[in-house]
Amino acid sequence: MYDTPDELLREILAGEDSLLDLKEVAFKGKKALFIAKGSAAGNKTQRELAKDLCCFANTEGGVIVFGVRDDRERVGIPEEHMENFQQFIVNIAQNNIDPPMGHLLLFNRVLLPDSSGKAKLCLKLEIKRALYSIHAPKKQRPYWRIADHCVEMTIEQQARIFERRGMIASFEERPIFSARLKDLEEERFRSYYQVRYGETYDAGAVSYDRLLQNLKLAAADETGNLHPTGLGLLLFSSRPEEWIPGAYIDIAVYDGAEPDADRQRDAKVIGGTVVKQIEQTMDYLRVSPFLPTAASKDGMGRLDHPSYSLRALQEAVTNAVVHRDYNIRGAQIRLFIFPERIEISNPGRLHNTLTPPDLFAGCQPVRRNQMLSGFLRDYISPITQRSYMEGRGEGFLTMVRECKKISNRPPKLEIIGDSVKLTIWSAV
Repeated sequence: MYDTPDELLREILAGEDSLLDLKEVAFKGKKALFIAKGSAAGNKTQRELAKDLCCFANTEGGVIVFGVRDDRERVGIPEEHMENFQQFIVNIAQNNIDPPMGHLLLFNRVLLPDSSGKAKLCLKLEIKRALYSIHAPKKQRPYWRIADHCVEMTIEQQARIFERRGMIASFEERPIFSARLKDLEEERFRSYYQVRYGETYDAGAVSYDRLLQNLKLAAADETGNLHPTGLGLLLFSSRPEEWIPGAYIDIAVYDGAEPDADRQRDAKVIGGTVVKQIEQTMDYLRVSPFLPTAASKDGMGRLDHPSYSLRALQEAVTNAVVHRDYNIRGAQIRLFIFPERIEISNPGRLHNTLTPPDLFAGCQPVRRNQMLSGFLRDYISPITQRSYMEGRGEGFLTMVRECKKISNRPPKLEIIGDSVKLTIWSAV
């Protein structure tokens, strides 16, 4: 925006508007002060800058030119202060604004003539429009820019921005800014591609980067840099929990009726891709010595009776991984094993208007993570020899039937706070 000095000067002479702000800066030691109507803003400098940065990011982006008086005269910034001043702006963007917005800033030192024709060193700061967040000064409401003023946004205005920018889009599609494209393991993706499409990936047809974007595994930020999406990290990173806190399964075994650290017999944390989480959790449950097995004898010898249906457990674990709310940061799936039951708790209430009675009545489920569900249709369970997710929405009732077959009791589904807890009863 305003990419040449001549274009920028014309805009400055035309005055402030919805895309341009002008600021005169004075320095007291290393401390920067904004000058307004001939007086310094003093301690308000940080608050004013945080508000202005949010205004532009929340609207259509814009430019702040530092080193220009209210009367549009170019007075410049002393060169010896320029580096510290730029760092001051970055610190405000990263530490005084929620969420941080340093990635939206583009700096450009530019020489502009004053009214006498003498070149003055000014700082042009371009603020990109935010695509995935609404930014606000810490402990304040968001602002946006109307004409040449910053105005506090109402709740209704925030909702309209969310809708207009598609920011209500699911966690799956949003880029994870702290991750890089290399954090998606290309060999893991190539293996998936061959299974899904029945052929080896050919970079000559569609580039790797473009293919990741087409499949919603990567997305560009406001500056055009590609990042993995939440979906991409969950499927093709062996360490998704590094960027999505809580993206793992926490298993604990107790020999009492309630969770009690003094009566804990075993514990295990299972991370990795969502497919690995399901597989390794099922491996643990399949061979665990803590799941009781009844036995009977007949003319053919000893006959073991499992305490749980592996198919029911797999459905429960898969549902927890697929339907949990990954926006609830730092909350993991918990699987607790007790002598007479297994409890699986996952973050997030039932999606949309679903209720537990709806599911037991066979209502078509509304999936929170639709794309993740779609990808899991391409992975085959070694237990059932069928895909982990089937499109007809029959998985929950299949689990109910399997539980009744083993223990004569249906599972219990509860909403507790912001989580869902499923209890499956042992037959032993």
